[in-house]
Parts: sequence; structure tokens; C-alpha cells
Amino acid sequence: MVTIWIDNIEEKIISAGNSLDNDCECIRSKSHEYFYTKFADDELSYDPANYSFSRGLLQDSLPEGKGIITRSKTWVWPKCSGFTSWTDSERSVKLHSVEGGWESGVMSGLQTFLYCNGVSYRAVFKCGVAQGLAIGSFKEKVVWVGRYEDGELVGKFCAIEPDGGALLTGNVTEGEMSGPDLTFLYPDMETGLRGSWHSGVMVAARQVVVNCVWVEEDQVWISCSADFGPEFAFSPSGIDNFGSSNPMMRDPYETKLIAVEKSKMEGGGEGVYAKVDMAKNYVAAIFNGFKVPLFAGLNPAEGIEKEDDIFERLSYNIHMPEDEDFFLDLPPAMADLKVYCASLGHKVGQSEDRGDHGGCEGGAGAAGGLWL
Repeated sequence: MVTIWIDNIEEKIISAGNSLDNDCECIRSKSHEYFYTKFADDELSYDPANYSFSRGLLQDSLPEGKGIITRSKTWVWPKCSGFTSWTDSERSVKLHSVEGGWESGVMSGLQTFLYCNGVSYRAVFKCGVAQGLAIGSFKEKVVWVGRYEDGELVGKFCAIEPDGGALLTGNVTEGEMSGPDLTFLYPDMETGLRGSWHSGVMVAARQVVVNCVWVEEDQVWISCSADFGPEFAFSPSGIDNFGSSNPMMRDPYETKLIAVEKSKMEGGGEGVYAKVDMAKNYVAAIFNGFKVPLFAGLNPAEGIEKEDDIFERLSYNIHMPEDEDFFLDLPPAMADLKVYCASLGHKVGQSEDRGDHGGCEGGAGAAGGLWL
């Protein structure tokens, strides 16, 4: 049900924009209602020379009617991973352009805001402020859903991971994806982590079993068990470490789906086996490793001369998509399950296209996910 809702939600906001009565009396003295405030300008700093307008301006240098406004000297470089929100984008990413309609510079009707990281947000504006449903998209996928009342983000939000299908939902706190009672849902929509998040980043959460997920008034609702088990927290890997988390604490989602066993292939080592039936392209595991910046000047195989030894050293090395500025490195000694078993993606055979190792096919995903 949630997937169907996500797939159809853009149609709802377009319909809302088309049915809007644009005859509103905007109070011109409220400068926060003008389009340029979204570009971090105000009445004093606004200069039309810093923008490109697809249609002409009024005598007061403000746009009228429908069109596209682009901020000069800004470019779009698509890059989005993890959870995002409109509030987060406004705070940390430059706005590239806005497409919509204006009444003497005041936003009116359906507006589409495109940020320099390639994430766009749509909402219906009345007299310069967002009202009702709002959605965020990246590469034609919905990545965030929220609701506005008089320009304020209220109620429940839903953030969807661009790669992998996991989502985070709960009540917003002062416009942020923060609070003591948010729920992270794995792609199976049955396994979750519930607890405290700050701006979409996990602070502390424990596992829950999801009993039911439903959508009501374009908000995701969840019924789940009491939390149990160890406490999880966001702990990003460093250049030569797995962060501060326990490297032996298993991911609850992976635990349900896969297991590592001795390969039945001749000469094979350990391999990943599916514990349950899964559809093609289903996210089954996470590949983790040391997060090494591309321009750090580090070569994991430095000093190694023999080709076979170099291959062995780089056997767990994962190059990310071209829009990322790092690669994942897992030294072979760290691949031992007695040393690290928090995730098992590194036990899936890797190849340039797809690999076969231990009876389980898998390929490295953009966000470190592995699909079966």
C-alpha cells in the first residue's frame, strides 16, 4: 500500500495545483512571500541581474505569470544519498531554479524548486506560502513527503532512501526530521528501528517488529511491537575504521534474509546464502568498509609488488558511482567474521558486472546495498 501511494502521489499534487483558485489578495508588504526569499535574498539584497527569467518583469522588477526563474552561476550536480527533507535542502544546498507562477513576484499555485544537488520539491503556494501536500524527488523517484500549513511543516513526514527502498517516518519537530519517537523501516516493511533521530540521522534506536503500515490523509502510520534488543546508532566508517559501533552487532534485516556458509563450489571459501525466497533486485545485504576519500592520496595496495598479492589486497575494494567522492576499502583481515560481521555484503562475490559466489548472486549498489 505504501509503495502504491508513493508511486501515485505526484499526480495528487499536480491535481491540487491545477484546481487552485489563484485569485488571492497577497499583502505586498510581507517580503517573506516573494520568490527571492527561497534563494536566500531579501528586499534589500534582491537584484534581478542575479537571475534569469523565462518571461519579462513588471516595472518593479518582479515576475508576473508562469515561467522559470534560475539563479545565475548555479549548476545542478545530482548527488543524494540517505534521507533528505526540504528543510535540510534549504539549509545546506543552493537553490538552482523555481518553476511556477507569480503574482507581482509572490509565489502562487504549483511550484517546483530544483536544488543544485538534483533534488526537487513540489508544493502548492497560496499568497507566497506553502499549503498542503509537498513532495521531494530525486532522479524521478519520490524521496520525501510532508505537509504544510501556512508555510510551516506540520504532522508526519515520510523520507524514502533513494537507493534501497527503506523509509523513515514520524512527526516533525520544528520542521525537522527529529524527535524521540521516529521509525525506520527496512525494505521488507516488516523490520524496523524505533527511537531518536536528529535531522534524519539516527541517534539511538532499537529493533521493532512492524505489525501494520497504512496511509491515511497522505501520512504513513505504523503499528509495531515494543522495541527490543541492542541499541543502534549512526556510526559512519572512518578512513581506517568502522566507526564507534560494535563491529560484531548484526544488522537485524540481514539476519532475517541471509547467512554465510561454506561455499559448495570447488575451491570456494565462504559464501552468502538466502534464507528465504526473495524477488529479483531485492535489497538483501549491505556492503560496509572503511570510507576512503578519493583525493586522500591513499593506495591500499601501496608497497605490494606481486600481482596476485595486489589482487588479494583489493579483493574487497568497492568503487562508488562517479558522483561520490570516496571508495570503500575492507582489508582482507577485516573480512573475517570473527573480526567484523555487522553486515555481510562483503561475503557476496563481486565482479565488474555481477558476481557468483557461494551460490548467491550479487552486485555492489550505489549506497552500499547488495541486490539479489
